[in-house]
Amino acid sequence: MTKVLGYLEKTDFRDKNFVGTVAFRNEELTLPDGSKMALGIDDGHWVLVFQKGAGASFQVFEFDQHEKKVAVDKKPGTADDLKQFKKLIGYLFASAEVDDLVTLLPPQVVEK
Repeated sequence: MTKVLGYLEKTDFRDKNFVGTVAFRNEELTLPDGSKMALGIDDGHWVLVFQKGAGASFQVFEFDQHEKKVAVDKKPGTADDLKQFKKLIGYLFASAEVDDLVTLLPPQVVEK
């Protein structure tokens, strides 16, 4: 099976026109460690929803790529929070199977 990282090699996340959301295609799927994540990107604004395991509360990371700042659950983040965010994103990209995910694009991005 193909990992997400294999598809991202040519993607420029600095592109202000890059918009999309990546999530598991059903509630039963998880990453190898049992966690779940969904990632939305819009003009350098990244939102990562993270759940460590079944029944755990969700954490919401909001990353401003232009200012290199992170917020966690609507509170200003620390340098450690930024490291955690980057670690989680790396784990998602390296571990998620493409067939387990769905990509949602807003109507103005979908080609007709």
